[in-house]
Amino acid sequence: MAQKVKEVKDSKAVSSDTEIGTGINGSYHGPAIKTGEDGVVLIPHPSDDPRDPLNWPLNKKLKILAVISFATFAGFSASLAGQLQVVPQSELYHVSTTQMAYQNSAGSAGMAAGGFFFFPLSHVIGRSSTIFWTLIGAVLSNIWAGLMNHSNDYNGFIVSRFFGAFFGAITGVLGPRILVDLFFLHQRGRAFTVFHWCFDFGTVAGPTISALISANTTWRNAYWWTAGLAFLAAVLVFLFLNETSWNRELNAVNPTPPLSFIANRIATFLPGTKVTPKTTFARTLQVAKTPFLIAITPVTLILSVFTLTNFGFYVALNSLSPTYLQKPKAAVSFTHWIGIVFALIYGQYLSDWLPLYIAKRYNAGIWKPEYRLHALWLPSLLNPLGLGLFGAGLLYHLHWVVLAIATVLVTFGSLCITPITVNYINECFIRNPAEAAIAVNFYRVAFGLSVAFYIKEWVRDVDIGWAYGMMAFFELLGLGCVVGLMWKGHRVREWSFRGLGSTEEGEHVVEEKRESVGNV
Repeated sequence: MAQKVKEVKDSKAVSSDTEIGTGINGSYHGPAIKTGEDGVVLIPHPSDDPRDPLNWPLNKKLKILAVISFATFAGFSASLAGQLQVVPQSELYHVSTTQMAYQNSAGSAGMAAGGFFFFPLSHVIGRSSTIFWTLIGAVLSNIWAGLMNHSNDYNGFIVSRFFGAFFGAITGVLGPRILVDLFFLHQRGRAFTVFHWCFDFGTVAGPTISALISANTTWRNAYWWTAGLAFLAAVLVFLFLNETSWNRELNAVNPTPPLSFIANRIATFLPGTKVTPKTTFARTLQVAKTPFLIAITPVTLILSVFTLTNFGFYVALNSLSPTYLQKPKAAVSFTHWIGIVFALIYGQYLSDWLPLYIAKRYNAGIWKPEYRLHALWLPSLLNPLGLGLFGAGLLYHLHWVVLAIATVLVTFGSLCITPITVNYINECFIRNPAEAAIAVNFYRVAFGLSVAFYIKEWVRDVDIGWAYGMMAFFELLGLGCVVGLMWKGHRVREWSFRGLGSTEEGEHVVEEKRESVGNV
């Protein structure tokens, strides 16, 4: 059965004649409620315009998802390349390894500054153009780092790492906005799982792969290969990424991109204003301050306690493993991949199905953003269990299989949690998903990259067992914050700046089967 228009006869449902942009809690509605083949209501309600990204064919949407997922992996790999080669770097520049680790601080600063700078720019030149040109910036920054091969190039090298992250992290900022542009509510969980799986994989695997490539050669190869990776991502973006900006306000005028491939690419990337809805300088300034406002709202701060400990302590596990497992079993290293694959499978099957099931089973098909959070129960409990098990294994010299199991649990938990939490915060600010992603990712990545500065002192002060044990307890505390949001999330979301909080709460997202009148 093709997509068809149905009138939802439910007192809690949104009226079928709701105007665009005037729905409950600021959600967006089309002229009528539409459902897919499985009876799930299409939220946001798409317009009847084939140019609307929500109406694009699924294969086109998946192609864009694949491109931006690869681009965010490449961007974060380029941003964090070389962080594990501090010893040979310090020998070249005649500085301490601590001073060499300042590249981590430079990278953190670049990620923070880049998101806050380029997001407002994307409202002017478009999301696609911003992603393309920032990837080019990441390529040039890593070439710059690779050319810093003299003893007096230390300062230039550190500055290059700032700009590498300044440009490289932008796809991770704009990606969630593109996903919200393209996918309906019942599809977003799976899309966010794929995207943030690549996001986190870039932050962890990028430095590791760089270290392997540079192990028997020069450390500068870490920057050459990531420059090539970012360049490949830029080429794919240029060839396949379409601008997804679409103004859903009533009577809005949206530009029509050229049909010719060459003309379309020129309009999209040089500089991109021809395919982007017009904006004003005042509106751009308003957009620029929104991430700062979202970053200090209670729902963002409460959720960030959970996300930053989760990601930070996953980084801590990977930071200390080489110290205590100087000759690890190959099977221990392989367990990371087991956790990664399980996380992807879990997210694909549960991140959309479970919240929709809860809405249908317990709330007559009416949506609440907090239903997303219930998919966190399993990974949130396995993660601290894995941390405690890993600490005990190192402290008591247990069999390597114990460490392998712990690594699977922590990897699985961490990579499951990120897409679910980012999806939730995006849906708490559905008009401003990129701004919400900037805020949450800033807290998460900044804390994760800072762990390397104090983790060894932490272990020295309390021993390895208690260090990991404390991490486990901190994660349980973070889980308590999430449980609080499950319980009182609606009330917490109301504590936002006027006009900022907007959700799809109250939408009738699942059609219920009804008996015909003749059978009553």
